[in-house]
Amino acid sequence: MNGKTAVYLYPYEKTRYAYQKLYICRSCGQFSVLRDETCAGCGKSKLTPIEQRAGFLVKRTMWMEHIIGLLILLFAVVFSPNEEWIALSAAGGLLLLLLLLASQRKSVTAKKRKMLIKLIERDPALLRGGLIQDREDAIAVFHDGDKPLAYEMLREIGMLMQTDQLRIEQILLLQSFILRKDMDLMLQPLLMRRFDPDLVAYIGELAKIRRDLLKESAFRYVLVFETQILEMAGGAQILTNVAGAAVRKKRYITLYPHLVMRYARKLPRDRFLRLYDVIRLYPQQDFGELADEVYTIYNERYRNQGSY
Repeated sequence: MNGKTAVYLYPYEKTRYAYQKLYICRSCGQFSVLRDETCAGCGKSKLTPIEQRAGFLVKRTMWMEHIIGLLILLFAVVFSPNEEWIALSAAGGLLLLLLLLASQRKSVTAKKRKMLIKLIERDPALLRGGLIQDREDAIAVFHDGDKPLAYEMLREIGMLMQTDQLRIEQILLLQSFILRKDMDLMLQPLLMRRFDPDLVAYIGELAKIRRDLLKESAFRYVLVFETQILEMAGGAQILTNVAGAAVRKKRYITLYPHLVMRYARKLPRDRFLRLYDVIRLYPQQDFGELADEVYTIYNERYRNQGSY
């Protein structure tokens, strides 16, 4: 297949927030999204998930507050002038400690979030430097010949450092693989504001094997650069594949009727009949000129072919 390689890609481990992929060195503060055993900054084996590090720092602060509270209680008791004051000091101190514990329990989640933000934002240059070092490590792996691992590394980095350079590098690697339907592929994070023929070719591949990955942003991208795509070798076929992916949902047909209409005559039989069924089943929907074009094509090609 044009020099493409059959590979296995490990599924991407999704997290609720991108920062949850970050590791931080307990020694030098270097950041990384790669699960290396040692820190690239200082060479020590002290990389820790950033959430775990934030939790540790918050707990340490809370323990310091406990110690300070106990010391205050101790001083109050020791310097009390009589037994009555000792009892009052002890009772008051214990009450304050209980209130402190209750307050800490309520605020621990908010404090962890605040600490996370502090760790990430305290030195943006350090964070960026760590991600740049990760990219250099990925490029080194690529030069060593392990393209799948290099892609997986760039995929992790790209979730936090969103640059066109990283997107292009991922796309070029993906285009060197034989893509399959069972692969954990993605498109949304790789979309760019500018025209890129490799990205277009990748979209065309996905339109054949993973139509579900093409969403509104992908269709808008294709519409914006339709003229340039038509100038590419095989560009018309790519646009036909994209139009075929659009008929997967009625919503996309109604949002992009002109795109679908321009390539309706080139659609494979199954995709066209899917489009015809949508228009036929929703007569109340105003599909405009698209409905007329679809009925015309159907009458020309499929009406006399019997049941389908």
